[in-house]
This record gives sequence, C-alpha cells and structure tokens, in this order.
Amino acid sequence: MLGLAACLLLAAPAGQCADDARQPGPISHSAPPTILFDEDQPPYAYRPSSESQQPRGIYPELAAEAFRRMGLHPAMEPAPWARAMAALDAGRAGVCGLYVTGQRLLRHDFSSPMFEEHLHLVIPASATVPAALATPTGAASDTFAALRGMRLGVVRGWSYGDALDAARASGAFTAEEAGSEAQNMLKVAGGRLDGAIVSREGAAWLQERLGLTRLVTVAPRPLAVMPVHLAFRRQAGQRALLRAFDAAIREMRADGTHRRIVERALNGQ
Repeated sequence: MLGLAACLLLAAPAGQCADDARQPGPISHSAPPTILFDEDQPPYAYRPSSESQQPRGIYPELAAEAFRRMGLHPAMEPAPWARAMAALDAGRAGVCGLYVTGQRLLRHDFSSPMFEEHLHLVIPASATVPAALATPTGAASDTFAALRGMRLGVVRGWSYGDALDAARASGAFTAEEAGSEAQNMLKVAGGRLDGAIVSREGAAWLQERLGLTRLVTVAPRPLAVMPVHLAFRRQAGQRALLRAFDAAIREMRADGTHRRIVERALNGQ
C-alpha cells in the first residue's frame, strides 16, 4: 500500500489513508476495467506478434493470475506506452507496469509493488565501466556523478523515476530518445551512444535475442531500483480493487506462484 508517505505527498490526513486501507469498500464484478500494458518492453510486457491482441510477459501473467484469484476477468491489452498513459490519465483504463512518481501520485491510485525493476547503465563492451558503478554497492552520491558528460539512450515518453528524471533535467547527462530499449541497445552496440539506461531483465533479454552479449556491458551497480505497480486514475474509484489485487499478489508470493510466473516469463514461455 502507499501508506503514510503517499498521504503526505497527497496532503491527505494520515488517518484518512489508514481508514481507506482498512475499509476499501466492495469490488464491482459487473464491469471489470480494461488493463493496458506496454506493447514493447520485453520481458516485462510486450505484444508477441503484430497480429496479437493479448500481451505477454511478467506483468500480464502476474496480473492475470491475481485477477483470476479475485474472480475477475478484465480485458488486458498491449498498447503503445503513450496511448496507455493517455487512457490512464483520462480514466478509461488501468495501466500495469507503472512507477510511482510525485506527479503521478497527485492523479492516480496505486497497488502495492508487484515487482521491482533495476535500472542499469549499459555501455559498449570496449568502454570502461565508471568506478562508481563497477561494484554492486557504493556511495549514493556517486551514482549520477558517474553519468556526467555521457550521451545516454532513453525511451521516449518513459519516466525513469523522480531521481533519474531530475538528474536528466539538471543536465547530469544528455538524453537521446528512441522508441524502445532494443533500439537503444543496438545504438550502444554500434558505438552511436555512450550508453543507455536499461532495466536489468530487459538488458539480459535483449543481449541474448539481438546477439549483443559480447558487444555491450551492463554496469553491476543499478542506477535505481523501481517498484512497479498497477494504477488507476483516482476518480475511477478503484481502491477496493487495488487492495484486493495486493492481497492476491501477497498470496502468490507466499505460495511460490509469483516466482514461478516470473521464471517462466523470463524464459519466454
């Protein structure tokens, strides 16, 4: 749950949020909302073929099992990220696979974390990993300083979390936008970028499938660790559904289903 920190960001009384958590209200089973997923973020969520209307990946498969346990069967669709975010902002659909940011908290309700993405710097194999990122742990103050002066690939329209977004805005690095993580990885491999910000599982997936294993290096230390959520526009009134979704995800973690789904999706099954 979002808890007290979210209440403070929303300028809502802590007691009110506690009451919302304890008394989510009934779930409507009559018209489950549509849930949208990024169509091009493997292995987390993707459209398996141009003709497919069903999403594949970690997030659709976790969500499908959670909703099954809730007795709901919402439409789940892959969509371009900009279209998914527009539908979320308009209250036409929920979006699964979203980071919490300060701006999003002003408009949307979020589930508890259903997964974590580790965002890493990917560089050409011929380059040297910055010292601050060469080991899994280090001083937090050194993380973004290591990026200074670099031209890094990012995906158009994505937020990378408040900290990385602020570093980009402050000029800590120069961002070059592309349509997907795959495009950025290919640019890095071809020496057209100093690096790219890519999720850990995404980098491993693309290295293997694009034949880039010997052409790019993933820095060991993550730039950020970002919890991932299901979200709805606040006016959609889906807090009860989100709390039931949280309970289903907790149950899946406890009985091992969550781990099995993630492993199966990472293997492309």
